[in-house]
Amino acid sequence: MTRARLLVVAAAVAAALVAGCSSPTYLLEGEQLQRFLDAGPVLPELDQQALLQEIPPAGAYHVAPGDLLEVHAPPALFATNATGGPTDGIQLSRVDAEGRCQLPLGVSVAAGGRTLMQIEEAVTAAVYPKYLVDRPAIVVRVVEFARVPVTVVGAVEQPGIHELRSDQMTLYGALSEAGGIFKSNNIVVGASMIRIRRPGAADGEPILLPVKGLNVPFSNVALTGGETIEVVRFEPDTFSAVGLVMKPGAFEYPPERSYNLMQALSVAGGVDVFADPRYATVFRKDKFGEIIPASFEINGDGLVSASMLQIKPGDVIVVGHTAASWTRALIRELFRVQVIFGSDARN
Repeated sequence: MTRARLLVVAAAVAAALVAGCSSPTYLLEGEQLQRFLDAGPVLPELDQQALLQEIPPAGAYHVAPGDLLEVHAPPALFATNATGGPTDGIQLSRVDAEGRCQLPLGVSVAAGGRTLMQIEEAVTAAVYPKYLVDRPAIVVRVVEFARVPVTVVGAVEQPGIHELRSDQMTLYGALSEAGGIFKSNNIVVGASMIRIRRPGAADGEPILLPVKGLNVPFSNVALTGGETIEVVRFEPDTFSAVGLVMKPGAFEYPPERSYNLMQALSVAGGVDVFADPRYATVFRKDKFGEIIPASFEINGDGLVSASMLQIKPGDVIVVGHTAASWTRALIRELFRVQVIFGSDARN
């Protein structure tokens, strides 16, 4: 696709974005602004309901490579056991790396990713009527689950190395194995965010935890094994910055320092220059437990007010997209695709 055509596509999408986005109501005034300025810092309470919504619905277990299966079948299917005597109709079989289950008489069935009922049907189809006159009753169960280790540290009830089954390989599964997020007076308040460091990666992937009253999405990230999950303990002397910043995360707020909004964004590496976001929203809790958001312009004429706003410990700064920033980000991605395709064509 030529650059000119990319620009045409980007312009069309940009127009659609602008047409479909109404201008949000930002900046607070008067009494509402004063309520925001008087609020904080207050210890936030984790939104357990938001976490529970990310749990996948329960279903039948799907066998994974490394699981040890116990197959119950008619004795006639197994000529002899391992010592050469008559069999009792029970066969142990480890699911191999290719997801297959090996049985006597050269029988091999696909087991990886299947439920136990599906494996039973596959075994039946493999031995009847080829080896057995009557349709057999096949029963399969898992006697040993393959497990992979992950390390969970920080603000959890049971930090350490935990081994997860294949159906637990998510962030929520790891947190559950670690006893959940740390509680104080039976209220889950002990964490502000999570960092996931993948094997071989130097930096952790930051994930902001959902807080009551703060509409920040939480993602139940998939794991592959070997990750280190750090649940960052909430400290009143920190603030968080997420969204269109270069280094999202939680940052120390030294007691001797006083950051304004622009300085706090600089601590987070600054904003995404190409997307050029216009607003930053600061979430702050008041003494009644209500989250009060206030948005401020962070470019143009808004720099003055942003430079005057003092950030308080516990504040969460969210630099979000507008229609214009979405457009600029889209154009960047389109040019990136063009560069990749152009490079491939030259090669």
